[in-house]
Amino acid sequence: MRMMTRIQTYPVLSYECCGNPCISAEMDDLAERRQAELDFVEAAYAEDEAWCGNRHQGGGGGDSSLVARTVYRRLETDASRSADERVSFLLQLEMPKGYPARQALHLSGTVQEDRTSSRLVKSAFNALPTLLLACRQVADEQVGEEALFAVLSQADEWIQSEWPSFAGGSATATAPTKGLKEEVDTSGDSVILGRRLIYSHHIISKQKRSDMRELASHYKLTGYVKIGWPGLVILEGLDIDCNAFYDDMRRWAWKYLVVRGEMQERVQNSHELESQRRFPTFLEVDDMSRVANHCRQVGLEALFRTSMKVYQDTEYADAAEYCDAPLFGALVHVDHMNDAKTYRKWLRKTCQDIDVSLLIKQWYPNHDFSKRPKIVVGIMGDHESVSSVLKRWRTSRVDVDSRGKPCLERMMSVLAEGDLDKNPSSEIDWDTASADDRVNITREDALELLGSLGGPLWLEAVQDL
Repeated sequence: MRMMTRIQTYPVLSYECCGNPCISAEMDDLAERRQAELDFVEAAYAEDEAWCGNRHQGGGGGDSSLVARTVYRRLETDASRSADERVSFLLQLEMPKGYPARQALHLSGTVQEDRTSSRLVKSAFNALPTLLLACRQVADEQVGEEALFAVLSQADEWIQSEWPSFAGGSATATAPTKGLKEEVDTSGDSVILGRRLIYSHHIISKQKRSDMRELASHYKLTGYVKIGWPGLVILEGLDIDCNAFYDDMRRWAWKYLVVRGEMQERVQNSHELESQRRFPTFLEVDDMSRVANHCRQVGLEALFRTSMKVYQDTEYADAAEYCDAPLFGALVHVDHMNDAKTYRKWLRKTCQDIDVSLLIKQWYPNHDFSKRPKIVVGIMGDHESVSSVLKRWRTSRVDVDSRGKPCLERMMSVLAEGDLDKNPSSEIDWDTASADDRVNITREDALELLGSLGGPLWLEAVQDL
């Protein structure tokens, strides 16, 4: 799946400011903010992924009113698909003269057919309104601040999570589980025992974990929740209840969530169903090997293998070979925050949009509150997502200057960046790690916390602050 995005704006010179210096200054400021976003686009994407105006549309980019760029995003629904089984979306984002302060981005889109099969083209046209609606909702919610990156992130997420249902069974969605899923005769008094393996990019949120436990209790399901990066949920119970659990769960905000494996078995009655359960409780763990070993012991190796997209009857890999995906982290020093509350709010919202974990802590040297605090920000997730946060951070107006005017962050510095030694999912309460009332901390506690999360790399990086 390729998604192509056009971004266009209009020159400030075409705006009639009637000689009012306040309006003129505001327009200059808006133009500068739009240009900062466009600079981000140019930095974030290759030349063949971004262009200005009508290039590739037959116009050669000659429209003098266009001063922005057009970004093309290429995303595959399935690497095994032939060229005739791929389709492209062209998403156009227009920056009006009042954007971002008073107006939202304007969105439109179409489908690029290329050599795609007629079936997939029809699916793409049916899906386009849903894609545009999802993007417009994000754009409308962010009036007053830069929305370009948030909209592009929403479009990327939609391609991964929603498009497969329109495309009709893409392998990145619910890949068929060979030998596990079968048609079951539901006639008579028999009931259907179902099992599901649900894969997520990560499971960290305490609220989601609590809600999953409540859902499992409500539907009388047993199994495992493996928290951290990646996240897994294995369910067992009435097949209809397994479906209901997933339907409820998928309504929450996820970076990536998909059913990778299914098993269905007809049993004579509900009493026999209980005797056929392989998982006695619904248990939360942070060790993938524990889940793998349990599945091996109870004869569900094939179900666990679907977490690795293994659907054939190949030799079962040792559980130790299936480690948690490496967690990438960046530790950033922020020299100051003139508008600290708004600054932290921007960080929280951005990390929530991109779906990474955020830590904000500060301490006062020698407990002297008359001095400027030492501020550190930790960002954790996959490499691509953390890099996206840093790019957006550098190109957005996150603070105000001495005159109270929104400004770019020029004095942030990345102290440490790279794979973390361990998965810190159980080390910290991520729901409150960046809350305003949890920011202040002593230097000693900060060193202990950062050392436990980022290891020697982070600890050494903050020693001299």
